[in-house]
This record gives sequence, structure tokens and C-alpha cells, in this order.
Amino acid sequence: MKITQQELIEFAELNDLQIFGKGTIIISKIRAIQRLINKGLIPKPNWEGGNSTAYWENDVEIKDRIMWIDEKRKEGLSYRQMKEKLESEKNPRPESLIAANLISTIDDLLNISPDNLEVLFVKMKMLYLLEKREEALKILHDLEIKCNDKKELLFRVYNEMADIYHIFSNKEKELKTCQKLISLAEEMGDNKKLGSAYIAMGHCLALSYNDIDKANNYFHSSINLLKGSSLAGDAYGSIFGIQKLKGNLSKAEEYLKEAINIFIKSNDKLKESICKANLGILYYDSNRLSEAMKLMQEAYHIISQLHDLNSEASIIGNIGRIYRKRGLFSKAIEHFRQAYHIASQIKNTGLQKKWMQKMSEVYKEMGNIKKSAFYLKESNKIRKQQNSE
Repeated sequence: MKITQQELIEFAELNDLQIFGKGTIIISKIRAIQRLINKGLIPKPNWEGGNSTAYWENDVEIKDRIMWIDEKRKEGLSYRQMKEKLESEKNPRPESLIAANLISTIDDLLNISPDNLEVLFVKMKMLYLLEKREEALKILHDLEIKCNDKKELLFRVYNEMADIYHIFSNKEKELKTCQKLISLAEEMGDNKKLGSAYIAMGHCLALSYNDIDKANNYFHSSINLLKGSSLAGDAYGSIFGIQKLKGNLSKAEEYLKEAINIFIKSNDKLKESICKANLGILYYDSNRLSEAMKLMQEAYHIISQLHDLNSEASIIGNIGRIYRKRGLFSKAIEHFRQAYHIASQIKNTGLQKKWMQKMSEVYKEMGNIKKSAFYLKESNKIRKQQNSE
């Protein structure tokens, strides 16, 4: 929703923010807003000309920024220090920008060689990266028909297809695709592919059908097939999830440590960081907060270099949870807010809602009911939007 200058001033007064001063002179408040714009702390509002009123496009973002600036002023930060903090925030992930530029080049290649199925598969991956998953799925259906004699490529097609069906919550089609994946791997006589197919089936059964016992059998079967492969780390990581669900925390820790060792040896930094973050959460749940923080910070150090902003938003938010449990509320809010803004960049509404709700909870614990109510209201808006979608 849009917000005008006058509405922003009213919001600040309603929430007892001192950022525009405590007086009633509107000109001084407008000058305070202009000063923040000139200092680069809030964006310049849009203006359509004529008698129209200038406005900011996203009211939640601008309200949150104003509250943040107000907090930092009370902490004694200068405008310059605030600007440095804001400038340290990430830009939208470079992979998406690169993918958008590559799409046109791929289309040129397909015009020259329309039957090049490998190039078509790359285009599908680019579309997936840009979160255009309906278009990606359409290409996968096309590839399934065209690459019957190219079993290696067909296996990758089914793998990607199962993933998209899972995201779309189409569990029937996800299950059928996993069955095709297993049949194809058996036909190819490739143990690594069969082990990988078993993991896909295990995820489908555990997450889409809540059948954790059957899923567990598939994960264990995959370990025997994947010996010596980094994919075995995926199997161990999946069994960790099953054991955690069952409340077997010591076994869960054991399997996850095995997965971490495999990913370190295979130099798979992304999976190493995700597993370390998961182990950090396990320690958090067991009140082993020092160990949890150490692992989360290790995970963040790795993920921040890989530009995986989904994982980064999750890890930063979970560091905030540790600070909250320690009673360091201002640090917790700082991390929840950072996680929320990263999630906003990549339009991950689930994480936006989660970290905004956590901010609401912490403000309530601090006794700041107005700020708590604001963040709760906005997180509920996101939840309603998710439900309608």
C-alpha cells in the first residue's frame, strides 16, 4: 500500500517516535523528512505531477525504516553511521540478474538450433532461478516428450519436475514423478542415480504425505547405494530430519555430523552451511546456546559468500532467535529486521511473515506494545496474502 508524507508523520506520532520532533509544527516535520531523504536514509517519494500528493510505494518498508532510524538515533548513531549500516545490506542476488540477461542469449541459440535439448534445459534452469516456475514446468513437459532416448537428460528432467511439483504442493504428481525417476534409474542400472531417486521419494513421502517410516526406509536404502558419493550427505541429512521429528535428538545429531563431514570432504559449501545451521537449531532447541551460536556464525560466514539469500535470511533470523533466548532483545530485533529485508528482496513471503512476527514478539517482551502491534498486523497481512495466493 502507498503512504503519503502526512500519513507517515501521523504514523510516527501514533507510535511515539521522536524522529520528526515532538512539536506540532508540520513544517519542521516535513523538513525532518527531507533531511532524511537528503542523507540517503529513506528513498525519495514518487510524485506524479500536478496537484497529486507525493507518496512511497510500500508503506511497510518505509514505516519499518522510520522506526529503525528512530531506534538508532536513541542509541546515539549518527546519520552517517546509519547510512553505512543501510549500505551494507545486500542487493538482489546477482544470480537472478545474470539469469535474466542470459535468457535472451539462450533464445538466440534456440532459434539457431531448436532441437538442442541441453540448451532448452539450461533455459528452464534460468526460469526456475527467476522464480518463473510455471514456464519452467512447461519446458520440462516438452523435454520429457523429446528426450526419451536421452536417459541422462530425462533423469534430470524428472528430478527438476518432482521439485517443482513439491513447491506447487501437487503431491500426486510429485509422487508419480518420483516413481518415474526410480524406474528410470533401475532401467539405467546406475546405483548413484537410484540412490538419488530414493532420496527424492523419501522427501515426497515425508513432506507431502507425512509418512516418515516409509521415507526413512528410502533414505537408509539410499546410503548403501551412494557410498563414496557426496549425495550420501543428503541421505544422512534427511535421516537427521526424521530422527529429530521422532525426538531422537542424539541420533539426529550423529546423522547430521556425518552429513557435515561428507560435505566438507566434497567441498560442497552450500550444503555444509545448511547442515551447520540445522545443527545450530538442534543445539538451540537443547539450550546449548554457545554451541548453537558458533555453528550459526560458521554457517553465515559460508552462506554470505554464496549469494543464497533464502538461506542467508533463515540463518540471520536464527541468530536473532539465539540472541532473544539470551535476553539480548535489541540484537535479536536487529537480526530479525535484517532477515526480513533480505526475504523482501527475493519476495519470500514465508520468511517475511516469520521474521516480522518474531519482531512483534520481542517488542512485546520489551513492553513496547505499539511496535509489537504494528509488526503483528503486518505479518498477518502477509499471511492473508499467502492464503489468498
